[in-house]
Amino acid sequence: MQTQSMDFNAIDSSTVEGSVVKCLEESLLNRTHRILICTHESLRLIAPETLDGWKLYVDEIPATWDCSTYIFTDISYRKTFDKITTIAKSGDKSKLYAKDDCRTLIEGLANGDDSTLATDAREVLTALLDSRYAVEVDDIDARLKRTVRVIGIKHYIPAFEAAEEAVIMGAEVEKTLLGVTLKAAGWLIRPIEADIDFTGYGNKVEIHPFFNNRPYSKSAALMKGGKLYPDYQEDCLLDAWLKVDVFRIIGNRQAILVAHQWCQPELPIPPRHDDSNIKFIPIDNRGMNEYSDYKIAICLQHGNITPIEARSLGTLAELLSVKNEVNPEEIKSAVKYERFYESTLQSVCRTSLRSRTSTSNILLFVQDLEIAKFLAEKIGNCEINEEFSEYYLPPESVSKANRDNLKQKAIGMWYQKQSIENIAREIGKTPRTIRNWLRSRRELNQSETPEISS
Repeated sequence: MQTQSMDFNAIDSSTVEGSVVKCLEESLLNRTHRILICTHESLRLIAPETLDGWKLYVDEIPATWDCSTYIFTDISYRKTFDKITTIAKSGDKSKLYAKDDCRTLIEGLANGDDSTLATDAREVLTALLDSRYAVEVDDIDARLKRTVRVIGIKHYIPAFEAAEEAVIMGAEVEKTLLGVTLKAAGWLIRPIEADIDFTGYGNKVEIHPFFNNRPYSKSAALMKGGKLYPDYQEDCLLDAWLKVDVFRIIGNRQAILVAHQWCQPELPIPPRHDDSNIKFIPIDNRGMNEYSDYKIAICLQHGNITPIEARSLGTLAELLSVKNEVNPEEIKSAVKYERFYESTLQSVCRTSLRSRTSTSNILLFVQDLEIAKFLAEKIGNCEINEEFSEYYLPPESVSKANRDNLKQKAIGMWYQKQSIENIAREIGKTPRTIRNWLRSRRELNQSETPEISS
């Protein structure tokens, strides 16, 4: 824009002292520049009427999920909420409401007038005053704690309605939660066929999926020795795959690793280097353009709705169903598409894959076979390599497989004429277990022993 001498102004926290929202509203009303650039969040927070007469272009699809979960001790919950809220039953859920005569007090507390209130408590109080949100509270649990859920979305429809024209520069809007929200509000999404003269995606791409027989999830990735664990640890399924296969294949080449903070592998450091050649990037990192010369990406984000989040889906569907009904499954699919499929595509396209001039081969390590197929469809010229994929066995299957292996070992040792006691010591089982495993074979052996006549 600067080289084209366009009349524009970028308004965000790095260019404005004071309130970004106020500055943006004044610039819109006074038409200080022909083009104004702001963030998604600023667009959501401004007074919609300030967009009157403006054409709105939204770069990529903004995130609209705005559901949060907070856990309070029963004492802190009662101290904060008991006197200023009421609880009303709605089916199997309890909804929290602000008392009418306490709204002014709640507004003050939410704004920080009481410095003893934690941030979580103030966020819940803020939601209680906003009709676009629902607040639910669970009964006290065995640990004497209460779970509070704030359920809602980040609203962009008022801005779209106020603008002269609204264009979202992103593909497959209808599959996102924004698309579901627009549909529920009675909007139609009209695709625009745009010729952007893009000459990228000519690279040859090889994709290695982690799982090839099930969808990727945190719980599955963290499994170790047939057992499920809540935290990342050495030699869990994901850690073993990264160390044994992924890092070995990458060698000393540069790569980006896009993952959630719970993913904590020990990153390799090449000889005579101070830092790893694997660059860890948190999900939705905004400084990813600097990696456009990288040719390798490891994508480990996941998009499954958690059990706690699932409790919010029914209420969220009710909130969104303004003109058209939305069901929880539509929301679940949309959130997974954004967090999993679209997020992964954005991540791999931070590499030289999107370069108009690069013809380098691209190497991708992704979560599962389905995401590999999704990427292959979008990118083209892809080869999916399952040679190093993990075949996931559920915990009970792993335990059974381990037991069967020990049983086969015991049988082999018995045929080698080893004693029951020695077999038991060797494989770590009791003599009684070994006798049970060998009973049928011992009986068969006895029946086949020829009788000796006297």
